[in-house]
Amino acid sequence: MIVTTLPKRRGITLIEVLIALAIFLLSIAAIGRLVDLGSENAIDSLNYATGTRLAQSKMAEVEAGVISITGGSGGAFEVETDWEYSIDSVQSDVPNLYTVTITASHTGKGRSATVTLTQMILDPAQMGNAAAAVKPTTTATAGTTP
Repeated sequence: MIVTTLPKRRGITLIEVLIALAIFLLSIAAIGRLVDLGSENAIDSLNYATGTRLAQSKMAEVEAGVISITGGSGGAFEVETDWEYSIDSVQSDVPNLYTVTITASHTGKGRSATVTLTQMILDPAQMGNAAAAVKPTTTATAGTTP
């Protein structure tokens, strides 16, 4: 009876090491790219959140009558100086009703963001406020008891 045995392997071959190293390097490169994409998306979402907050604050100023609803304006924000805004308003068919569009834009560090907010607003100058309201006088009508 002849028994043949295979020689035992002493270790891994050079080709196996090179293949394992190539797989490792490709996976590290893919993970690095995923981290870069995640960082870029985080910056974009931060820019859009900031732009939305700033546009809403300007819309609130228009609603309160701090900024004139009839004249278009624009400029830089007071707090976030790298953000700019523009206000456009169009009067509708209904008297004293305007469609106000506020655009906040930012270009910095190679990433740009633009947020546009549109809302219909009654002219605050025509609406008045509670402080200027006149208290109605009470008059008694005939045949009723107070």
